[in-house]
Order: sequence, then C-alpha cells, then structure tokens
Amino acid sequence: MKNDGKANGFLLGVLVGSLIGSVTALLLAPTSGKKLRRKISDTAEDFYEDAQEYYSTGKEKAEEFYREGKKKAADIVDEAKKLVKS
Repeated sequence: MKNDGKANGFLLGVLVGSLIGSVTALLLAPTSGKKLRRKISDTAEDFYEDAQEYYSTGKEKAEEFYREGKKKAADIVDEAKKLVKS
C-alpha cells in the first residue's frame, strides 16, 4: 500500500510529461496553422481521456480503501465490545 502513492505520482508524471512533450513536438514541427491546431486539439482530447481514466482508477482505489477501512473499524468496535462484556 505504501508504494501506491509513488506509483500514482509516477503515472501522473508520465501523463503530464507526455502532454508537454507532445505539445512541444507539435509546436516545433513545420506544419500549417490549421493542421497544428487540429493536432493540438487531438492531443488535448487524448490527454483528457487519459486524465479521466486516471481519475476513475484513483476513485476506485479510494472507494476500496474506504470500504477496507470501514470494515476494519467495525471489526475493532466489535472486538472492543467483546472486551467490555468480558
């Protein structure tokens, strides 16, 4: 679980780095203004889709951690109740 944060940070870095690299490559490539705007638009759409996927994955993991935490808390409460009754 400790490495999940590092993996998520790495993935975010890859996404941002690829966006910056793509836009830089597009701006430096010799193309017409219309083609350049279309390529930038396509790249932005791809980045948006990747960001949505990243968000969805993060949301699923957060919900999973929440469920696990809630179950563990309930187990602790049950155990404490048993100890109090003893």
